[in-house]
Amino acid sequence: MRRSPSFKSSVSAIVGIAIPAAVAWAQNPKPAPEGLGLLPKPVEAPRELGGVPPPHVFTPDPSGGFSRTIFETDDDPDFNITIREYSFPPDKQKHSVVLPFGAFARLLSGPGVITVANNKLDLSSIARAALPPGAPIEVTNTSEYPIVVKLLILEAK
Repeated sequence: MRRSPSFKSSVSAIVGIAIPAAVAWAQNPKPAPEGLGLLPKPVEAPRELGGVPPPHVFTPDPSGGFSRTIFETDDDPDFNITIREYSFPPDKQKHSVVLPFGAFARLLSGPGVITVANNKLDLSSIARAALPPGAPIEVTNTSEYPIVVKLLILEAK
């Protein structure tokens, strides 16, 4: 198939315009629209490494383990809600926690023995147990790794 001379000159004109336009566009960048710019700076290193500590860091607890508050609110006029996690080291010792309020417990990780008022609980990642107010909660970590227990604490006002 033969092409006419005008077709060839049209194609070369388009190519002649497109190449300088592409070069000019690449050399003259404009700021990105909102939300499409550079990624934000990474979070600073933990305080141990000279930065700001991450949110919800575990702190030593009187039970001999560690605890942290994940969430708390007092928006409801009748009660306060607190979600706390307790981490117990693999030391095969009993760690006792006494809560003045009722709670629900769930085991997040690791095997261990949990008793409430001398009654052994069978907690798993899907099972939850109601804990009465003032009852001693004893946790013994029988594994080689720390175990974490999450408590949903309900405090009546």
